[in-house]
Amino acid sequence: DWLARLPADEPVSLYLHIPFCRAMCWYCGCHTTITGKDQPIADYLNVLRGELRMVAARIGRKIPVANVHFGGGTPTVIAPADFAALVALLREKFDVLPTAELAVEIDPRTLTAGMAATLGRSGIGRASLGVQSFDPVVQTAVNRIQSEEQTFESVRRLRASGVTRINFDLIYGLPHQTLRSCIDTARAAAAMRPDRLAVFGYAHVPTFKKHQRMIDEAALPGSAARSEQARAIAEALTAAGYRQIGLDHFALPDDDLATAQAAGTLRRNFQGYTTDSCETLIGFGASSIGRTWHGYVQNEVGLGLYARHIASGRLATA
Repeated sequence: DWLARLPADEPVSLYLHIPFCRAMCWYCGCHTTITGKDQPIADYLNVLRGELRMVAARIGRKIPVANVHFGGGTPTVIAPADFAALVALLREKFDVLPTAELAVEIDPRTLTAGMAATLGRSGIGRASLGVQSFDPVVQTAVNRIQSEEQTFESVRRLRASGVTRINFDLIYGLPHQTLRSCIDTARAAAAMRPDRLAVFGYAHVPTFKKHQRMIDEAALPGSAARSEQARAIAEALTAAGYRQIGLDHFALPDDDLATAQAAGTLRRNFQGYTTDSCETLIGFGASSIGRTWHGYVQNEVGLGLYARHIASGRLATA
């Protein structure tokens, strides 16, 4: 009913959740599944395409779209041809506006040259790269080994492919993280000149995310140390020319986020600060979150239950 009552000429935003990664990062708080095989991903994409068609049919018209975000998990574990086909289906079923921003989350450790080129050809304009920390001691403690060189090469490939707007994610409060390593990571990240950085505090919830039990709690910094780390990162980034945006974001002075802050049009959603002014967000995929004028909605989290809903011709809203 909510979908059918969406305003006819009001642009919406779309979020597509791809819940797969090749390896588990022990700090992760996302709904994701680890797979070394491609078949589970292909099976999921088949269900996701079915949901896209179903939701478009329930809306009953080709509604205008101003923003598309591919999240996860690691959306770029999809085969390049499958990603291009998914974007093509979006454009077929929705009126993706010429000015729409298409964005994707990326794990630099698995981004291939072919995928970078496909992102550019598919119209992706913004990429958000997980960095977290460049300290090898911290990386070992959270099971995410990622060098500065890997990250730099991913940025280079993306920019060369036309994906010119780059975001970095950093985390403080990780095991064995120190003030020095936070500052070094912030400076190394700033040297690559991403347009934006999101700097979040690690949330240790092992009762909710059981893989976090792999983290040594004795190695986690206390609340005072966490505050010092957040302050030190903020100082390093502002010294490098970034403007602090609210609680946890930083942007270059000419970035849309900084412009929106100055104009008083900044928004915040479940992903952080945003320039997205759409009142409606439609979520696709297992665990995805959506919002309309009438309320919030979330899809089933479990992949099997999500797939059974779609196969039965029912929306997967839980």
